[in-house]
Amino acid sequence: MLIGRFEDNLYDYQEVNHIRVTARALARNEEGKFAFLSIQGEDLFGFRDHLETCGGGREGNESLSETIAREVMEELGYKIKRTVYLGEIIDNYRLIQRETHSNFFYCELDTSKHYPLHLTESEKTLLKDVVFLSPEEALDQLEHHQVGKVGAIVQRRDLLALQYFIANFPDLV
Repeated sequence: MLIGRFEDNLYDYQEVNHIRVTARALARNEEGKFAFLSIQGEDLFGFRDHLETCGGGREGNESLSETIAREVMEELGYKIKRTVYLGEIIDNYRLIQRETHSNFFYCELDTSKHYPLHLTESEKTLLKDVVFLSPEEALDQLEHHQVGKVGAIVQRRDLLALQYFIANFPDLV
């Protein structure tokens, strides 16, 4: 199910030369709050200060369900009690000539035990915190608090996913 598609209109045009398939989580705790990674720092994209859903690229022959379970454990430190596949958002990043197929899942977290995080070196540098926000707080932050070009690209993707979830899965909201 295609949720949406975005073109990068912020960086100078460059042809896409590779595709990355990812799994991303609208991860929710028992209090009904969604987990977001607070990204801060500087990298190839420039200055970064934005929120981002947990997730990342598929490794080897992983299924998307296996990818999301691994990513949630690595980046949030929790196991998942339940997942629901929501759909895919396709966007591109001109700066790195990549098209990304982000497969979104609604994930209910088991927060009874927190496990050590397993972050890449760049994640250790950029991931400042994990914040839990109510649906209303998350919508406000994603829509009105975008900093920098990459922040705008990432947050519009995650905003669309959260809006889609709220509109199409009211029994889970």
